Amino acid sequence: MGRAIRKYFIEVEKQARKLATEYPAFSYMIDDPVARAKKWIEEQQEKQEALKQIEEQKPKVIFADAVQTSENTVLVKDLATILKQNGLDIGQNRLFEWLRGSGYLLNKGTYYNKPSQKAMNLGLFEQKTHIHTDRNGLMVTTYTPRVTGKGQVYLLNKLLEEHGLVLS
Repeated sequence: MGRAIRKYFIEVEKQARKLATEYPAFSYMIDDPVARAKKWIEEQQEKQEALKQIEEQKPKVIFADAVQTSENTVLVKDLATILKQNGLDIGQNRLFEWLRGSGYLLNKGTYYNKPSQKAMNLGLFEQKTHIHTDRNGLMVTTYTPRVTGKGQVYLLNKLLEEHGLVLS
């Protein structure tokens, strides 16, 4: 019993030492005044860089929030245009192909281009249903997927990430 307890404490001590080397101390934890001052300066520089990055990203965040909470939807063609403006050269047809291949739109028979259950659960699309008469006189139902604000942000990020691009 005593050996097991001793072994446990030795293991905990090893882990504590490992953590101490992996995660350097905060400036207020350093005894040496010169080292403490250098560490404090380093921390302040990191903080200023982080605040600068937040400030630079603020307009993008405001735009993304506005789009995401928007009641308006856009056609897939319009999403392709947005992607093109952000450096991803993809047209409407290739975007439809990607959406079907990635499981966001169905690709079989009468459900062609209808949003999948996965996409609907994520709130990425709304569907507009159209009933019209084809050239043989038969009533045909077609689906037009419309991308929601949330879907625009989600799919834009997904595609840009997949192609190694950054939102501009």
